[in-house]
Order: sequence, then C-alpha cells, then structure tokens
Amino acid sequence: ILETHGGPTAVQTEVFSAGGQAWLDHGFAFFTLNYHGSVTFGRQFEQSIYGNLGELEVEDMAAAYRWLVDNGIAKPDEVLLTGGSYGGYLTLLGVGKTPELYAGGMAVVAIADWKLMYEDQADTLRGYQRSLFGGTPDEMPEQHAKSSPITYASQVRAPILVIQGENDTRCPARQMHLYEDTLKAQGKEIKVEWFDAGHGSRAMDKNIEHMELKLRWAYRVLG
Repeated sequence: ILETHGGPTAVQTEVFSAGGQAWLDHGFAFFTLNYHGSVTFGRQFEQSIYGNLGELEVEDMAAAYRWLVDNGIAKPDEVLLTGGSYGGYLTLLGVGKTPELYAGGMAVVAIADWKLMYEDQADTLRGYQRSLFGGTPDEMPEQHAKSSPITYASQVRAPILVIQGENDTRCPARQMHLYEDTLKAQGKEIKVEWFDAGHGSRAMDKNIEHMELKLRWAYRVLG
C-alpha cells in the first residue's frame, strides 16, 4: 500500500496510524510518502509544486514504487495507491498518469477536477487554490486541466475505489460525480461509495466501515 497524505502542506511523521496499522495487521506492506510540497523539508521543497500541481508528486510516487519493488518489499503488479483529500487527488492522478505501475487506487474525499472544484468549494479555499496555481481556472485553464485527474481518464487501467462525502465543501460532490460518469462511460472500473457527511467523518463506526471497505476491495482486486 503506497499512501500519500493530504494537504499538500502537511507531513507524515512518526506517529501511530490506525489505518496504517490495519493494513499491516492484514498482511500488507505499508509505505507512506512525504512528496514534494510537504512541509518541514524547507520552503523550497514545499513550494516546488506551485504552478504545476501533480507533476513532482507523481514522480515521487513512481520513485517510491521503484524503491519498494527493487528492495523486494512490494510485488510489481500488486501495489495499490491510497490517500485522502490531496492524497486522494494524487491517488487518482497516479493511476491516470502512470497507469502501468499500479494495481488499483483507493481515494478518499478526493479532487478529480480542479475547475469544477474551484466553482463549488467554500470561498475561503478559493484563495488557497489560486495561490497554488498562480491564478483562477479561467486565467490558467491549461494548467488546471493538466493537473486534473479527469484529464487522464482514458489512460486509467486499474480499478478505482472512491469514498466521498455528499456534503463536502472542500472537495465538492459535483466534480466527483463527473469523474465517475466519465470513467464509466469509457468502460473503466470505478466504485464510488457516497456517505452523508462532509470532508471525511469523525464517527468511529463510519471510519471502521470505510477501512473494511478498502480492505475487502483490496483483497478482491489482488485476487
């Protein structure tokens, strides 16, 4: 399991992770990646993705994939991507831009289309998106399209699981509905589990339910 954290201005530190432990308890190897854009590695590293979201991060994920395979930790045809929020975005982008690497992707409260996200998200977050891209989707349409997973829908090979909140104001539902419809129209395998909450859930029962959903999906995909 190759995990990418949210943010992007966040970092995975050496703390207990219930989700990571669950994967280990069920026999999976688990690797979590601090990609370009993560904090604590200096301002240059953090801002290296500005204006070109998804490029360096996906390269980092591919490098992690190669390291895991080369060191005998992962089987080359059995690596699954997962992550939430920006990590869910990178999961969808990874299976679209580097489809030859991954056996599947599990994205939680994810970004699929930056343009629609900008239109529907909370006003307080639009300024952050403009700072990441250097402008609005109307001002920089090519860059927003280049950085959106929906642009690479035709390249997707692996099955995808998405767990998305119907009332999410950070990663709104409309852009994920369009992504789901686009992949299905192209004959791709995608399952979207919609839940009645926003950007994730604080209910322990719901979190356990979603973890079980990912485990069962992973078992099925890997046979």
